[in-house]
Amino acid sequence: MRSLQLYCLTVVFYLTGTGILFSQGDRCASIQPFCSGTTEYIFPNSNPGNSSVPSAESGPDYSCLETQSYPAWFYLQIGDSGTLNFEISQTVNPDGSGGTLDVDFIAWGPFSAEDNLCSNSSLSSGNIVGCSYSIEATENFNINNAREGEIYVVMITNFSLKPGFIGLQQTNISDPNAGTTDCSIVSILGDDKKICGENSVELVAKNVIANSFEWYIFDDVLNDFKIIPNQSSANLNVSEAGLYQIIVTGTGITDQVLIEFFDLPEAVKPFDLAGCSNETSTILDLTIVENELTQNYVGSLNTFKIDYYESPVNFENGISVENPIAFEGRSQQEILATITDQTSGCTSLPVSFKLLIQPVPVIILNETTILCVDFNGNIVAPVSLGQDLGAGYAYNWTPANDPDGDGVQNPNFNINEVPEESNISVLITDKISGCSSTFSTGIKVYSAPQEVSVQISGNDFDGGYVVRGTALGRTGDDATYEYRLDNGSWQLLASFASVPGGNHTISSREINGCGSAISQPFRLIGYPRFFTPNSDGYNDTWNVINDSEISITKVFIFDRYGKLLKQLDPTAGGWDGTYNSHVMPGDDYWFLLEYKDADSGMQNKFEGHFTLKR
Repeated sequence: MRSLQLYCLTVVFYLTGTGILFSQGDRCASIQPFCSGTTEYIFPNSNPGNSSVPSAESGPDYSCLETQSYPAWFYLQIGDSGTLNFEISQTVNPDGSGGTLDVDFIAWGPFSAEDNLCSNSSLSSGNIVGCSYSIEATENFNINNAREGEIYVVMITNFSLKPGFIGLQQTNISDPNAGTTDCSIVSILGDDKKICGENSVELVAKNVIANSFEWYIFDDVLNDFKIIPNQSSANLNVSEAGLYQIIVTGTGITDQVLIEFFDLPEAVKPFDLAGCSNETSTILDLTIVENELTQNYVGSLNTFKIDYYESPVNFENGISVENPIAFEGRSQQEILATITDQTSGCTSLPVSFKLLIQPVPVIILNETTILCVDFNGNIVAPVSLGQDLGAGYAYNWTPANDPDGDGVQNPNFNINEVPEESNISVLITDKISGCSSTFSTGIKVYSAPQEVSVQISGNDFDGGYVVRGTALGRTGDDATYEYRLDNGSWQLLASFASVPGGNHTISSREINGCGSAISQPFRLIGYPRFFTPNSDGYNDTWNVINDSEISITKVFIFDRYGKLLKQLDPTAGGWDGTYNSHVMPGDDYWFLLEYKDADSGMQNKFEGHFTLKR
């Protein structure tokens, strides 16, 4: 079949009526081809009875046409170069009887096959080659000096709005310098046909009505067409592959069509496709079933395109799965599949299979498993990993877990000593569905602190005591410890500020629960940081803070130069800020005390300083 390819334009047309009759497009987007030989060509006009488009679309320049009632769009292509004179007429009946009707037209050109015929730039004033809006039933227009291959667009309107027929005829066909139209753009047999799964096909000259036809088939031996005898109708039933030709008697119109017969490919119904998920849907690779679908053609040279449809409705509408490698499917969803032979283009009947989404095994396995060991690295308490889901599951631990040596790994992994591996994993498989999951845990080994040392800085005067604990763990242990002072809250910070005087301890523990330790008790002696001897009843005197755990025997007060100002009774009264009845200035002062520890009986000394404020 010969056809004209137009930019952004798909041509669909029909021919009906007396002589040769073409249907028309009522929009430029549905423009129809026509040609003109020695015969007048009759087209049914566009009218309220056969068209829902009362006026042409806006955008093109319609020049002389004040209105564009019920338009009919056509295009023609120049065959032989020259001048072409056309006559357009409109009558009530196709044979010219019944009266005449007003006809108007406009024509644009020339264009090439690459042009967008229906664009506003194509249908512009500069491309108009003819236009008439007269009240006559006959119009004429000429195309001068036309060249082979040029394309022209014609729009014919029906101002009367009445049903009728439009006749178009080239009136100068016999002139020496007359050009011709190319009738090869008009197809009457349609595209070449690949017949799938049938033994015969009927060829129909659908687009033409004539009194007589001739049918031919190409003979490879003769290298030419030979007539098929006794076939003069518009229909021909053929069961032999070949190139067929039809000639419309007396018109010069001819067309060819290639007929090929192919067996219908047969897709094999595959097994249902299983997927594994604990959700109602999951991502599946549908292409897994391709070998099953095409198993009838193993070893053949056929190549197939496989299409999948997620529902019968989508199959009916031709909507295939865009990405079958990663398809989100539901359990029990029916999928249809077809195979198309890429050589013949023939597609099999659909076969179906179901998606079966099976649950995956699930156990609880912490991201990290803590092993608590003693100072020698021995596990304090054995740890058991995993969960027994029953006899329907297989377990594959890494490292292997077959303590009884029967070749079957156990569902639980018992740890009685620190393993060499820092990671332990298990693959659990459902023996029936084959669905599996892998779980893993990292091994961390920690130990309790062996002891806690204490460092003391500061004093009760200058910002208070700062006490820091240091937990001493097992060598190479990467444990993290937290601390608390006495019975206070646990904290990761090892330092405690503003610690008051008295007996204290610091405790430390491993944060994952692997044990704790406590420091030796230590004592801090307390005293006021400042006093204000202004006789207001508050902080008028200064003395150390006595406590029952120690026995303070002597307290001495000095100025900054070391001069002894006062010896105090630690159990009564205090210093009032005077020396020999003289008021001492606001300044820093030092003190020295002697005390006896009640627990050890040791005699100790303690120094510090405080502030007198005026």
